[in-house]
Amino acid sequence: MEREQVPVANAAAGTSVRIRLPDERLRSFATFYYFVDCFDPLEDFLYPEWGNVRFTTRGSWIVRLGAHYPNHPLETALFGPTDRAAKVTSPSGKTVGFGLTPLGWQRLVGIPAEQLANRVVPLGDAMGRPDNKLRAELIAAGDDDEAAAAIFDRLLLDRLDQTAPNPDWAIRLDHVVRERPHDVEAFAARLGVSQRTLARMCRRVFGFGSKRLLRRQRFLTTLGEMRINDQRHYVSLIDPDYFDQAHFVHEFREFMGLSPTEYLSVPRPLMGQAALVQSALGIPLSFALPPAPEE
Repeated sequence: MEREQVPVANAAAGTSVRIRLPDERLRSFATFYYFVDCFDPLEDFLYPEWGNVRFTTRGSWIVRLGAHYPNHPLETALFGPTDRAAKVTSPSGKTVGFGLTPLGWQRLVGIPAEQLANRVVPLGDAMGRPDNKLRAELIAAGDDDEAAAAIFDRLLLDRLDQTAPNPDWAIRLDHVVRERPHDVEAFAARLGVSQRTLARMCRRVFGFGSKRLLRRQRFLTTLGEMRINDQRHYVSLIDPDYFDQAHFVHEFREFMGLSPTEYLSVPRPLMGQAALVQSALGIPLSFALPPAPEE
C-alpha cells in the first residue's frame, strides 16, 4: 500500500518530525507512526495523550511527569494514558514510535489502562515481541521511515491476529465518548449504566474516571484549536462548555501546569513541528480519535 508522504518539518530549526499513517486495518487502533530527529539540545512539553510505544534509536530522551516517570533515559517505553503535561528533554537523538487509541490499548496491550495511567515502563514483550529485537530492527532501518513503518505494520497486524476483539461494551463506550456528553449523568444515561459502573468502565478503557475523562477531553479540544490557530487571542477558541475564561485558565493550569499566556510565550520546538506535519497529513489537532470499530 502506498503511504501518504509528509514533508519534513523544519530540520533547519534543529528538530525534524515525520509522520506516517498505519495500514488501513490498524487505524481504529493506532493513531500514527512518528519519527523524530533532534539535532540540537531539546526541551518541550508532551501534551496529555493516550498510550504510546516509543523506541530511542539514537542518543537519549528523558520524559518527566511526576514520581512515576523515570529520571533516566529508556531505550524502549510503554507510556500509559496521561491527563497532564510532561517535559521532554534530549541532548540530541532520534525517537520513533506510535500512538494507541483507547481501544487499541485495550486490544493490543491488554492491561487495564488505569494501571499505567500517568506512568511509563519498559516495553518488554507487551506487544507480543521482545522489545530489544524490535529496537534492533528499527536501528537497522536507519533513516528509512518507510522501512520502520513497515516494521510497525507487521508488529501491530500480528498483534491483532493474536488478540480477541474489543468487547461490545467497550466499543459502545468509545462511541459515546466521541459524542462529548455534557456531564456524567448524561454519559451514564446514554449507556444505560449507573454512574459508579460508568466510572469503572472509563478507568479500565481510558485510564481515568468518567468525570476526569470529560474534563480532559473538553480541555484537549480547546488546546487542539490553540495549536491549529497558534494565536495569543485564544479566548475566541475556548470551548463553550466552559463557564468563562477564568474557568478555562484554571483548567489549563490543572492539565498543563502553567497559564495559557505562559504556554503561548515559550518555544515549542517539538510540538510546534508536530502540529505542522499533522496538519499536512489531515490529522486533527483537536485530539479527535480515529474512526471507531464497527459495533
